[in-house]
Amino acid sequence: MEKVLLLKNVLEQMRQVDQNGEAVPFSLEWRTWNNQNKMGGRLLKADNAILCFRLENSKVKNWEKVLSQKQQPRKRKKPNHHDNYTRNIELHDHSIVKVNVLTITKFNGIEVVY
Repeated sequence: MEKVLLLKNVLEQMRQVDQNGEAVPFSLEWRTWNNQNKMGGRLLKADNAILCFRLENSKVKNWEKVLSQKQQPRKRKKPNHHDNYTRNIELHDHSIVKVNVLTITKFNGIEVVY
């Protein structure tokens, strides 16, 4: 019987970190998705990719001083990855790609179902 992974388990494995707090690399296959036409496209592959997530800056010594300074408001939207079924993936060449999790076909060489 061929092995399959549930999408829920794939998302948990993508979030794993090692002892140093760094993301664990994985391989991924997914289809491109055109939300306007509701059509899939090319099959893309990424080896040695990691999930992007925000890390605390370890070089800052005094967070109170940094947080007390007035900063310019950012004009960026929240990505709402959970609502939009997307995740940002960093590829081995340090480029970042947004992936719709519903279009993932293989994770670490194992077929994905949901």
